[in-house]
Formats: sequence, C-alpha cells, structure tokens
Amino acid sequence: MKKIILLSFCFLFIFCSNQMKLNKGKDVDIIFPSKYIDTQSTEKVTEEIIKNNTNNTYIIDPFGFYGKSYVLENGKVLEPYLYFKNGYYTRNDALCREDLIILQPFQTIHHAISLNKNNRAIYRYTKSNKYEEIIKSFHNKYNATILGCDNYIMELESKGYKVLEDSIVTKIPLNP
Repeated sequence: MKKIILLSFCFLFIFCSNQMKLNKGKDVDIIFPSKYIDTQSTEKVTEEIIKNNTNNTYIIDPFGFYGKSYVLENGKVLEPYLYFKNGYYTRNDALCREDLIILQPFQTIHHAISLNKNNRAIYRYTKSNKYEEIIKSFHNKYNATILGCDNYIMELESKGYKVLEDSIVTKIPLNP
C-alpha cells in the first residue's frame, strides 16, 4: 500500500514540476504547460492552461497583455537582433466574439495567449549559452479594448461578466 501511495505522489510531483504559474492573481490561474520555451519549434502554438477559481465569469483578451519583455543570456540582458514590424489589427463585433475568451466559473481551458503584445524583438541564440525570457505585462479593461470590442465588452459586463485584471511577472527558461 505504501508503494502505491509513494508512486502516485512521484507522478503528481513530475506532472506539476513541468508547469509554471505565470500570473500574480488568485482568481484566475494562467499556467505555462512546459518547463521552457522551445525557440526552434515553429510547428505548434503553446496553449496555456487558464483556470477560473471563482464563481465569476471572466472576459480575457488573448491579445490584451501589454508590458515589457526581454531576454537574458547567461544572466545579462541580450540585445535583440532586430525588431519586426507589426501591422495594426482592429476588431469588429464578429472578431470580438471569436477572439475574446469567456471563462465560466470554475472552468479550465487550454488557449494560446500573447504573454506580451508589445514584444516585437527577434534574438539570435547560441546552443552553449543559457537563456531566460523575463515577462512583465498586465491585462485590464483598457488593454482588452485597445484593438476594439468596447461595445461587446460593455454588453458582457451588463450581464455580470468581469474583465480580468491581472499581471504576468515571470521568468521562463528558453531552449535554443
């Protein structure tokens, strides 16, 4: 019996250790499902685990996290190789209904989010060095409506929904 409990505990530890909570708030958890970002992988978009821990229904804009990000190379700030230009993206009501995440009470979903919409830097990596991405961004009603959706969000708020007000402050290892 002791072996079964010990084995179950080990699997639980292994499963949990490969994930990291990204946000500061307690009402909603945003969890990165891996222990690092694979910089070489272009095949699959990472879907974060988003979990509502309350009775409230939250509105989350997956493009609504704005802030500052940078990369450390062996503990020192790495200057970007170049910056990419990003066109202006605006949404009408139909796109708002497609883009915005409506997180029901106690619901857990897997959905890709942009951890920092401001980050437009491109870096060069060397296999022999250690890299980490530092992300400091926040999500609120203003950020959720920068790209549009004012009317749709007001409609949802009139039904009792709340726009997520939270911040991401994290350090994620990179695998070049």
